[in-house]
Amino acid sequence: MSTVFGALKSKSRWLVPLSIALGGVTFGVLTMMAPRYQSEVELAIVAKGASSTFSDPRSQSSGPDLVTTRMDKEAINTHVRALQSPDLMQQIANDLKLNERREFNSALGPVDQLDAALRMIGIGGPRSGESERDRVMSAFRSRLEVYTAKESRFIGVRMTSLDPALAAKIANALAENYRSSLAEQGVTEIDDLQTVLKAKIDKLSAEVANAETEIDRYRGKIDGFRGGSQNTGLNEQQMSDLTAELTRAKTARGEAEARAASAREMMKAGAADALADVQKSPLIQNLVQQRVRIERQISELSATLLPGHPRMRQLNADLAGLKLQINSEIGKIVASLEKEAKVAQGRETSIAQSLADIKARVVTNAPEEAQLRQLEANAKAKRTELENIQAQLEANRKKLDARAQPVEAQIISKAQAESVPIFPKKVQLSSLVAFASFMFGTAWIVMGALFQTVPPQGYRKRNASDRRNVEPVLNARSEEPLITEIVEEVDEAAIPETPPISIPGPAPAPELAAPIFEMSENDPPPAASNDGDMEALAERIKVRRTAGGGYRTLITGETDEIVPYDEAVELVKALAKLGTQPILVDWSPSGEGLAREAGLDMNAGFNDLLVGTAGFDEIIQRLPGSNAHVVASGHAFSGDESEIEVDRLNLVLDALDEAYDHIVVVGRHDEAKRLFEGIEGRFDAGIAVASARRSAPETEVRESTFLGFEVAEIDVIRYERQEVAPARLVQRLARVMPQHAPMVRQA
Repeated sequence: MSTVFGALKSKSRWLVPLSIALGGVTFGVLTMMAPRYQSEVELAIVAKGASSTFSDPRSQSSGPDLVTTRMDKEAINTHVRALQSPDLMQQIANDLKLNERREFNSALGPVDQLDAALRMIGIGGPRSGESERDRVMSAFRSRLEVYTAKESRFIGVRMTSLDPALAAKIANALAENYRSSLAEQGVTEIDDLQTVLKAKIDKLSAEVANAETEIDRYRGKIDGFRGGSQNTGLNEQQMSDLTAELTRAKTARGEAEARAASAREMMKAGAADALADVQKSPLIQNLVQQRVRIERQISELSATLLPGHPRMRQLNADLAGLKLQINSEIGKIVASLEKEAKVAQGRETSIAQSLADIKARVVTNAPEEAQLRQLEANAKAKRTELENIQAQLEANRKKLDARAQPVEAQIISKAQAESVPIFPKKVQLSSLVAFASFMFGTAWIVMGALFQTVPPQGYRKRNASDRRNVEPVLNARSEEPLITEIVEEVDEAAIPETPPISIPGPAPAPELAAPIFEMSENDPPPAASNDGDMEALAERIKVRRTAGGGYRTLITGETDEIVPYDEAVELVKALAKLGTQPILVDWSPSGEGLAREAGLDMNAGFNDLLVGTAGFDEIIQRLPGSNAHVVASGHAFSGDESEIEVDRLNLVLDALDEAYDHIVVVGRHDEAKRLFEGIEGRFDAGIAVASARRSAPETEVRESTFLGFEVAEIDVIRYERQEVAPARLVQRLARVMPQHAPMVRQA
């Protein structure tokens, strides 16, 4: 480094003046250049109104048929390329007479002092064999920039010129001419389309007429004429009429047979005079009246005359004759009913036969009818196509009359003549050249000094014999040797020989307390830490977590009297210090969790989330004094704890698995046991907090048992709570509840 700084100091006398000189030369060259101005016009590409040639005009709105289509990237790039077309540029060059300006026609002379100086030394000027059109188009193309913004329909057109008014005029002319060309192109397209549509209409008209004539001719050939309001075939009409007539004949036959059968039965029973038809007969009614009158006379005379009296005999004879006449008339009526039944049956048979004949004729003519329907369908399709094309022709005619063809390009803002040149920026470019020269010169000097540096005499590579003996330093917590070695990289002959250096170790570590949690032989050893056993427990949990998903830990007391809230808070904080994202879930269906002691918001919590009265964004809080998150228990359940939906609980825990690295659930012994049983032990680790003054229950000592259940593939840990001195207890409480620290220390 001393060599490098020395080189910089010795050569800075010419580096700074050289950089300033280069900056001055750059300023002088830029002064010789004529200022250039830039103007920009902005266009927007919108969806073009385009109706399908054969679309149904009745399904379109009466207004302009603007169809919202997706303008893809290729369509926008097409417009960008079209704006740079040689024909459009040539038209603008001719309109504005750019061939008469020096900046576009280099044959007219230099445009500035720099151009004149370059021409004096043979650089610049028109090329031999180059036409005037090529010179103008080349200069035009070099000064024109057309670009599009990413993920938009915006197109910008920039034009650079020595004359600011000319730059704005060229940009505006380019946009206007392109927009006009699009409009003219649309009108031309419609004219061409009209010609095509007219030819197609003439062709379709002849085809429709021929198809309809063929239908009428074929219908007369197969006797398939149609008629009626529904325009149905004669056979179909006859079948419909005969079917209705057959239904009426069947009904009449049934009624006649029923009346005849009833009359026969009543006649056999001697009650035929009760028939409706009998009662309707005037003759029978007259005979019945005479019979009644004679019977009344017999009844009156039987009181004074004997049965053998001539008058009584005459009356009885008249009564018998009337009865015979009545029975004869009733028999005639019954016979007439039977004849009516037979007539109805004959009529039904005749109608059924006629219907069968028509059906047979329809079946016989089925191929001809199918061909007729096909002809009608073809004619209908041609008629529909003809009507659509005629409607499209009329719509295009209206557009041509109103010149209402929509244009794809719309000018958002026109170009304005700028007063500030865009090039050259004399001061900025000169300063940049001076600074770049200074930096390049500095780098050149540094690299030269580094490559010219010679290694000091006696330098050699280090090897194993150069290492000094170092005493191992033991970590007081893990008792693992931390070996430090010192390697000398100088020649042994260059310095006097000195005795080996030894680094003394620290004072002997005090005797370690018994571990606060029990581990199986297959468990990975927790990393040593000076922050306490909780950090080692957090390291163990962190090591056991696999990639992809959260790691669930249930922490509770061995008995319901042991409240594990302090241990849970310390564990979550330790996990947060290890660089993970943990969350502490206070499981307390009764609502009496750690929220009040930890100073958390108790308005909404985990219980409210389960019943659907709160969301995740309302219950998640930050644990005081840590970057970890915590969810309070919330309001107590109104019903029985067994009514909690297990599926919803699993769904909530799965959602937390996706968002956090570690999910620590804390609860009292009985509540945690019911939770563990309810979700069928879906935890990765279980921590049972025990008191050092009490022995573990028989069911909790075994490693395969947690909360009284036999478990597998769950890391079961028994955490033995250490008795803390009063001062340390105050410090722990102040660390857990920092907002209440003064009150805790005072207590």
